[in-house]
Amino acid sequence: MNDYPSPPIVIDTNVLVAGACRHDSSLAYKLLLGVLEDRFPIVLTEPIVMEYLDVLTRPTIRALTGLTNRQSEDLVNDLIALSWKVQLRFSWRPNLQDESDNKFVEAAIHAAAVIATYNIGHFRSTDLKPHGWTVMTPQEFLTRYL
Repeated sequence: MNDYPSPPIVIDTNVLVAGACRHDSSLAYKLLLGVLEDRFPIVLTEPIVMEYLDVLTRPTIRALTGLTNRQSEDLVNDLIALSWKVQLRFSWRPNLQDESDNKFVEAAIHAAAVIATYNIGHFRSTDLKPHGWTVMTPQEFLTRYL
């Protein structure tokens, strides 16, 4: 196993989409490259993978990223190959304002991971902070661990 400079990360879908746009100045792209180059460990669960595939293959998102469905699937498969797979044995339902964000919190709790997101506020409305996970923007994560 690689000796990583950072804790594992759970990448919120908004960061994945921004990274998939592949703009050189994008911090999300730098974070995604760090994962793909095996410099940062990524945590995935089946529900997260399913959301990644669903979102990346939407026509509006494909228009933003310039990726074909096949390229989007390849990107997700590359992330799976590099990931720490977390199987959730119990459910934490922090009842976040956006129910679809719960899957990211559950993965972060199980892996004591950092959630990388542009929607910090979505994850601050929970009482589960003491369980070893945290939330950062891509900029905060890269500043601290790059």
